Amino acid sequence: MNKAYSMVAAFSLVMGSILLLPVLNIAYAQYSGQPGSATLEEQLTLAKEKITNAQQQGAYGSGTAMFGTNLDNTVLMIIIITVIIGGVAAAFFIAGGSTKKKKTLVVGADGTSTSGKFCTNCGTQVGDGQKFCGNCGTKA
Repeated sequence: MNKAYSMVAAFSLVMGSILLLPVLNIAYAQYSGQPGSATLEEQLTLAKEKITNAQQQGAYGSGTAMFGTNLDNTVLMIIIITVIIGGVAAAFFIAGGSTKKKKTLVVGADGTSTSGKFCTNCGTQVGDGQKFCGNCGTKA
């Protein structure tokens, strides 16, 4: 396997594990049954209070603050997404700039090779810096 593909695969696995492990902890948090957590009755009372607050005049939104207690997670995700998209953009930029200008190679009937531009009218070779044929004056 190519070294670049191996590096991309390793980077993807590391980033995937960094993003996946916190999500699993959050997903299984409700089943932990830790001591000191709210009982079912307390959770129902809080849920009823939330519903009455949401139904009041002027209460809009879900009540979940985007930039409240989870500011560190939001900023971390923005940084990660910026790094990933920036890396992909940089890779395309580098790959796009690595193309080289190809020169024309013409092999004559006697086996000699010449490179460069030729006049479309008379067929004589035109130098790289010339815009017009020196023989007939046609634009090269």
